[in-house]
Amino acid sequence: MFKLLLLIILFIILFPIVKMWMLMRRARSNVREAFERARQQAGAQDTARGQAARGGNYDSVGEYAEFEELTGVERAPADEQPPATTEQQVVDAEFEDL
Repeated sequence: MFKLLLLIILFIILFPIVKMWMLMRRARSNVREAFERARQQAGAQDTARGQAARGGNYDSVGEYAEFEELTGVERAPADEQPPATTEQQVVDAEFEDL
């Protein structure tokens, strides 16, 4: 009788634990597979973009544009600039309580 009671108690406790362990293992596997697929798709997109996305080679033709410094352009100091013009404020329509 004691062995039967012990077996029933173990079955009541052990079965849900094993079931939960299998469920969590399956969920982890599904998540791992989803992340792996996403990583592979991202890798395929990176290779499709080519070397330009990673910094690549800069020749005189292409992404890098040379610029030249402008000389001789001076701005007037702030106190010598003309004052900003002000405009009249726009007034909204008057509302009446109904």
